[in-house]
Amino acid sequence: MECPHVNEAVKLDLEKLKLINVSQWTCEDCRSRKSPWMCLTCARIHCGRYVNAHALSHYKKEPSHCVCLDQSTAVFCYQCDEFVINDTPSRHVERLRQLIADRQERNQRRRMAIKSEEEPARKKLAGVNGEQTRDVVKCNRVGLRNLGNTCFMNSVLQSLSNIKEFTVYFMRMPSFERCREKGGGHGYHTRQKGPHENIETCSSLVEEVRKCVCALCNEGASPHSPDTLFAVVWRVVPRFRGYQQQDAHEFLRYLLDKLHSELLEYAKRSDSSRQTIVSGIFGGQLRSEVNCLRCEFLSIKHDPILDLSLDIPQKCVNMRPGKGRPQCHIQDCLASFVQKEELEETEFYQCTQCHSRQKSTKKLWMTSLPPVLCLHLKRFRFTNMFRTKIDIHVQFPITGLDMSPFLFATEDTQQDGYQNCYDLAAVIVHHGSGVSSGHYTAYACSQVAGTWFHFNDSTVSEVTTEQVASCKAYILFYVRRQSPANLDNTGDELIDIES
Repeated sequence: MECPHVNEAVKLDLEKLKLINVSQWTCEDCRSRKSPWMCLTCARIHCGRYVNAHALSHYKKEPSHCVCLDQSTAVFCYQCDEFVINDTPSRHVERLRQLIADRQERNQRRRMAIKSEEEPARKKLAGVNGEQTRDVVKCNRVGLRNLGNTCFMNSVLQSLSNIKEFTVYFMRMPSFERCREKGGGHGYHTRQKGPHENIETCSSLVEEVRKCVCALCNEGASPHSPDTLFAVVWRVVPRFRGYQQQDAHEFLRYLLDKLHSELLEYAKRSDSSRQTIVSGIFGGQLRSEVNCLRCEFLSIKHDPILDLSLDIPQKCVNMRPGKGRPQCHIQDCLASFVQKEELEETEFYQCTQCHSRQKSTKKLWMTSLPPVLCLHLKRFRFTNMFRTKIDIHVQFPITGLDMSPFLFATEDTQQDGYQNCYDLAAVIVHHGSGVSSGHYTAYACSQVAGTWFHFNDSTVSEVTTEQVASCKAYILFYVRRQSPANLDNTGDELIDIES
């Protein structure tokens, strides 16, 4: 939000702050290093409200000291009780962020220099030939701060950042130059967007996602605050403004759609058929067959998809849990999705042969499977003007999900068995009874070590595959097994952002 207290509350002497090491921030009262915040009036360090709330106590003692900044450079106003996105006319906050970034960059270069000196010895001890090592992305173990019912966004970001192809693309992407606005605030500009444009038009969702992915892959870092990303989301998708709970699947779809269109714009491609990282790894194709029951005319249509939204079959909803009793499986949901159905009267097909609306049947097939298969379970239903949740456990495989039974058979789809088999990469879980309430968390797997982690906002903990398998999944991300011949070809056809 635009905070009216920034101009009066931010009174730091930046020259005295050049030697401050953010990683060493410690609460002056309890000596805790968890969630430290610096007062932007007096530069004193205190812990956040979810530790011992000494920063809040400092504000209550000194009401004019209401604006503070944390290690991730997020700014918060206690008087407004919200995160702040504007700056002073003299750009105090922006200059402070730059000082912190410069210090962190120097520390990072120092660590990299030490690591490069130790690397030959490490490889020798491990018996690894340097020419055979591969550039891989380690599993993200960094949490995300909850900005106020933003767990829906955090769970999606954690899932995406643990999909190797997605993460590698954004980590290799060049940073866009920052643009400045006279009245405070900040945005970004590229070759197509100049600094003269205001913050409403030059905010870049791609850039903020890139920065967030890089922050989450910074091993050993403190929880990241995605406040600037959330501020951009507010601008590009107004329906997510505010701090009420939102649906994680709706946010995922909006996020992917906006990333796709923005990447096309940056690459100077108006042709939406061109691939981006979004369509390249999530994009598949669905075949729809509608058969007129009067003249037997068959209408065939192919549609691009980014995910599959699956109904939980009513027979599974009616199942009573218990040992020895049948349980619902993700294969049941997929089978129900592709099952032939007779359309309701309100959905009668406009037959081009009969020139009228006729009774008809509809059947769906997958004709092209994506590298990353996203399955959304429809757990929320409207009944009698209320939205209820189907809170049953749906079994799903950790490894070896075979999509062959749901694929339209052609010579291309039958060539390579690897192309139809998937392994689980991440899961989003909704805890609670309603879509407008409850809490979202995510499970994600390191594709390098095979270790699973549970992401609950700023808390990250290692878990077992049994714990993952027992969760009540809402969104599942499966990564296709690649044949040995195709392991090095991922992303070759994607748009180059610099082209």
